Amino acid sequence: GVQPYPSEANMILARVPDATDLFIALKQRGVLVKNVSNLHPLLANCLRLTVGTPSENIFLMSALKSSLEASPR
Repeated sequence: GVQPYPSEANMILARVPDATDLFIALKQRGVLVKNVSNLHPLLANCLRLTVGTPSENIFLMSALKSSLEASPR
């Protein structure tokens, strides 16, 4: 349910099923991302993920997976 967009920067834009719920779930797991879904209609349900160190990226991916699995569809 996550659609990442190509990036050549240290950030990845991803469209998710529910940006607000996922933002909250990730924050509760200690991961901060930027909810950009209210900045422009084309960014509806998009989060901006920052690429970090390898261990930070593993933590982000784990939190993202568990947050998505726990969210009601």
